[in-house]
Amino acid sequence: MDDPPPPQAEDQPVQTTEPSAAEPEPAQVPQTTLTFLLVSGRRRTMSFDPETTVGRVKELIWNAWPTEWSDERPPAPAFLRVLYLGKILQDEETLAKLNLPSFTPSPTDETPPPPPTIVHLAIRMHAPAADDAPKKRKSTRRNATSASEGGPGVPADGDAADDAGSGCCCVVC
Repeated sequence: MDDPPPPQAEDQPVQTTEPSAAEPEPAQVPQTTLTFLLVSGRRRTMSFDPETTVGRVKELIWNAWPTEWSDERPPAPAFLRVLYLGKILQDEETLAKLNLPSFTPSPTDETPPPPPTIVHLAIRMHAPAADDAPKKRKSTRRNATSASEGGPGVPADGDAADDAGSGCCCVVC
């Protein structure tokens, strides 16, 4: 009634505590760092994935609105406008498409990140119009073209009583 011998070391799986060389390091994601400057002079710096759209950036800013800025917080992200180099950025544009500088941090590289890109954050006083602006621009352009075909101030169809859509316009050649 002897006890059976303990299993041999070759029967058991070998476990090592050394890190395996086959384990990949987590991929470093590029970041676009923006400093938002309000009209009041307040600043906030945030980092985003370069493929983030401006509309999503506005949502993230609004969701992370600082408590000390509560007096300036708009009712919704749609009230925010992001301006870069004097241009209002459209919601569907990505940060990469706008050629904003991005930086890929590396744990071994000690290169400092580039300075953040400063963009202006304007808060609209009223809710934005619901997609009427592009249609209005097209109809204004069409009316200006038809008025110029008939001469200055004369509608294209010759009906002077039809003043709907007529107005003053300036044509730059």
